[in-house]
Amino acid sequence: SRDLERRLQETSQEVNQLRSNLEKVREEAMTDALTGIANRKRFDESMRKSRREADLTGSPFSLVLCDIDHFKSVNDRYGHGVGDRVIKLVASTLEDACTAQFVGRWGGEEFIVIMPSSDIATVIKRLNQARQTLADTKFKLRETDEPMGLISFSGGVALAVGGKQANVTALQQADKALYRAKDEGRNCILSA
Repeated sequence: SRDLERRLQETSQEVNQLRSNLEKVREEAMTDALTGIANRKRFDESMRKSRREADLTGSPFSLVLCDIDHFKSVNDRYGHGVGDRVIKLVASTLEDACTAQFVGRWGGEEFIVIMPSSDIATVIKRLNQARQTLADTKFKLRETDEPMGLISFSGGVALAVGGKQANVTALQQADKALYRAKDEGRNCILSA
């Protein structure tokens, strides 16, 4: 009886450890390794949740695509290590500005934000605060103290109303607004 009890307790501890390990692996699979923010897989999950909520409430939400301006020149001039630090910096700036909202790395030097707001002006204001904070900072190369110049990002905002196709359309609209922001001089946020 004691032996069975001991083995049952050991088995229970093993099961708990396996659950803990599984949760850790699941979290790692949903997190961008470089920035520590959500990755595309977590975005898909968050998008499904936002879409369900929009379908239930009838309230649209905002999708934002952001892209670091002139990122290729940062990598070319300073190397990929500095480029990685810039990506991490922009990720943390967006996270700080968009507290309690979904912020994820879309890919490369692009980020995506989901805000449960249909007030585009408020969304743009919030993102502009992050953009301005970043643009106002005088960055220097850690290794040589050389000024790096302007580090900024551009963004495109669109409303998503729920429903899979409507959200695909909203992503396309946010992407078009982002490219318009790039075409209009960068370092700005535009809506679809």
